[in-house]
Amino acid sequence: MIFSVFQNFITRLIARIVINEHIKTDIVLEHCYCSMNDLEFLNGLLAISPSLRFSGLVEKSGHLCASAFRQGLNEHLKGRNPEISYSQSAYIVELRKIFESELGNLHSIIYVYDKVIMFSIPIKNHIVVMSTDRDINIDSVFNQVQSFVKNSESELDIQLDVKNISQEKKESVRNLYDSGISEEMIAEQVDLNLATVKSLVKIITTKTD
Repeated sequence: MIFSVFQNFITRLIARIVINEHIKTDIVLEHCYCSMNDLEFLNGLLAISPSLRFSGLVEKSGHLCASAFRQGLNEHLKGRNPEISYSQSAYIVELRKIFESELGNLHSIIYVYDKVIMFSIPIKNHIVVMSTDRDINIDSVFNQVQSFVKNSESELDIQLDVKNISQEKKESVRNLYDSGISEEMIAEQVDLNLATVKSLVKIITTKTD
């Protein structure tokens, strides 16, 4: 089972690297609609400590939905490496969730490197990913981050705006659905969350009735 999950992850990652261009901007908001504004949420996280370098929302597929960078800092990861890092974070979170029935809910994963500390925190169907300078009080900063995420979760309604989805992606959803593929598998294949796929399927079936 683990090998199968890993194989699917690698296949999706390679396809995404070949197709997508990594766009470097201060604030990236790709088709993501939230009742709490993405900018408010991500910048609220960065405001917790000046040591925080980056905050982002990643879908379970590994697709970066939205992100915020602190101005004036040198990036440690170059080229395609940030994209690979997001995908790995999503994969590892999903892999560790396999043990939730025995260990309880997964709340976070922390990576400590020589230069930075990175957090992965599951929230709804997404993952909050963050990086911070190495010389911090990790317990204090992490507890503040986790508290902010927990308190914001009820307000944060992460769902892609169907109107902003490209026609090509809509056609992909239609073709996969017509082929008998489950909505869960469609969501993984086309990098959309499940709620959005369900909305698209509802539109598709309504038009064909």
